[in-house]
Amino acid sequence: MPTPFRRALAFTLAYEGGFSDHPGDPGGATNLGVTQGTYDAWRASHALPKRSVRLIEQSEVEGIYHRWYWLPTGAGELREPVGLVVFDAAVNSGVNRALAWYALAGGDWREMLALRLEFMTDLTIWGSFGRGWARRISALLSTASALEAEDEPAERLVVLMNGSGEQVGVVPYTHDDVLVRVTRSRVFVRPD
Repeated sequence: MPTPFRRALAFTLAYEGGFSDHPGDPGGATNLGVTQGTYDAWRASHALPKRSVRLIEQSEVEGIYHRWYWLPTGAGELREPVGLVVFDAAVNSGVNRALAWYALAGGDWREMLALRLEFMTDLTIWGSFGRGWARRISALLSTASALEAEDEPAERLVVLMNGSGEQVGVVPYTHDDVLVRVTRSRVFVRPD
């Protein structure tokens, strides 16, 4: 089973694409979402010579995203849908901006997406990149919603069995502590 980081990385990489050097992109040459400047800094931090971001290796991509985006945002400490939204925002718009949106939204990932979209639509490069960003935000909304649904606790039940081990009843409960009292003909279930 993939870890939350691996799931978040897979989502983000699906929208970052391969090599690009779009004249309207202030990040310049980029591959798998990693700009040439970020790649140069990563290689320097590992005492490696500069080289084109076109040649970035998968292990470097994973290392950069984990060390410089996942860990600084604390995405791994958050519930998975929130961590995914924070991480993807950090990759797309910077760690500081992602953390600011998280704080402004009070940790609500839906509000974060709204703040992010509002910010993006005000950018002068929206005309060049807006369609892709809107698709990304839409997919992020769907993916985070699905993760949130998975994260919700299953209904908790007390299953009642007779002396022969046959199920004779089911009682839903919502409290952490439950007191069950059984008499000859009745079962009483109440919060403790």
